[in-house]
Amino acid sequence: MDELLLVGRVLLSLACVVGLIWYLARRFGASRPAADDREPRVRVVDRQALGRTSGVAVVAVGSRRLLVGFGEQQVALLTELGPVVERPPTVGADAVVPAPRTPDTAAAAGPLAGSVLSPQTWRATVRALQDRTVRR
Repeated sequence: MDELLLVGRVLLSLACVVGLIWYLARRFGASRPAADDREPRVRVVDRQALGRTSGVAVVAVGSRRLLVGFGEQQVALLTELGPVVERPPTVGADAVVPAPRTPDTAAAAGPLAGSVLSPQTWRATVRALQDRTVRR
């Protein structure tokens, strides 16, 4: 009988403590602003690997775009990119249809031609690194 009374007291005490924690969390936990409200949202827009553990990435922080380099030991800001301007698609009779590009003209033209984000730049970099690291 004494053991049953002891188990009942322990369960009642445990229920009181859990109820008090739940009440305090509901009462005072909602007054703090959420993390999304305090800090701008951070997301990775795109990334390109340069090696096994290194590469570059375009990171969106709020309305800013940052180009960062990352490696095994560190992350470094390379540059801040211009804001992204969204253009509505042109639809109608006077819409310009671009001519199909051949692979040679695709490398020379385009908004990313010659920049760090251009696929042709990365292909040339990989080819140069492969040429330097070929064992003979």
